[in-house]
Amino acid sequence: METSPKSILIIDDEEAIVLLLTTIFGLYGYTSHSCTQPLHAFRMAEELKPDLIILDIAMPEKDGYEICVELKASPSTRNIPIIMLTALALNQDRRKGLEAGADGFVFKPFDPQVVMAEIGRLLS
Repeated sequence: METSPKSILIIDDEEAIVLLLTTIFGLYGYTSHSCTQPLHAFRMAEELKPDLIILDIAMPEKDGYEICVELKASPSTRNIPIIMLTALALNQDRRKGLEAGADGFVFKPFDPQVVMAEIGRLLS
């Protein structure tokens, strides 16, 4: 029996990052969806029910911490693993992400193999 590919929702306001991640995930056999509007992120996650979410921290209107808290508070999205993507490599940023409910972190600039290893860890 063939299983459908795992889906990943990329929430990032930077088109270049979204394009890069979409390309990488496609090479590894994942289906990806993207949301470049932070205010639409929660609704999109609820509708798509992805297997995993890649969430940028620094975005306008609503940051990744707020979106993460919202996703983890909702019964329909709370069990979706979230990897936070950030250029902020300080320990307090990581701690704030964990407190918001993040399941993993990838720091920008990122190595595609590191991203895929983190995804593999969370989806295994």
